[in-house]
Amino acid sequence: MEDIQSPCISICRQDSNGVCFGCRRTTEEIGNWSLYTNPEKEAVIKKAADRRNAPDTETGTFFR
Repeated sequence: MEDIQSPCISICRQDSNGVCFGCRRTTEEIGNWSLYTNPEKEAVIKKAADRRNAPDTETGTFFR
């Protein structure tokens, strides 16, 4: 079975909670991605899909 690819879309900027505006993964999830099993990656993708971003740490604006 092939590994699930990273959901990164190259919009690598974090909100004030440390959640990426592009893929909506946390810093920890991004850093550990290569260590996760496919079921763990699926769980991260599902959690990320349910997240909403907080304001941008630099500008205080929302991207999505």
